[in-house]
Amino acid sequence: MMFRFDHLHLRAGDPAAMAGFFTSLFGATATPEGRPGRFILRLDGQTLLIAPANPDFPAGPAPAFPHLGLEHIGLGVDDLDAACAVLRRRGADIAIGPVAAGPGIRLAFIRGPEGVMVELLERPQHDPC
Repeated sequence: MMFRFDHLHLRAGDPAAMAGFFTSLFGATATPEGRPGRFILRLDGQTLLIAPANPDFPAGPAPAFPHLGLEHIGLGVDDLDAACAVLRRRGADIAIGPVAAGPGIRLAFIRGPEGVMVELLERPQHDPC
């Protein structure tokens, strides 16, 4: 049996704002999914689904960062300093970094709406992890 990555699913009190975060900062493309308040985002060949809170199952608040479970979305970059400079000009909240995280590895964290965190990671090209 073979498994393949299909999507990440984010719930949001304001799905349009969440979609805007990924489109305006990271260049994702957003398409309304067909049902009110739902979006399909594409980012580097990956899919993010954004949906409003389910009225039948109220959501709790986002946990504080860092936390157990799905903690952040990681995006690779070739030049962390340049990426952070572009994101600052676009209004990003850079919560951590850029910082060194190991030999040749540098990272930064961008704070998004409703507790979503996005890690930017610069690593040597030969590192498979």
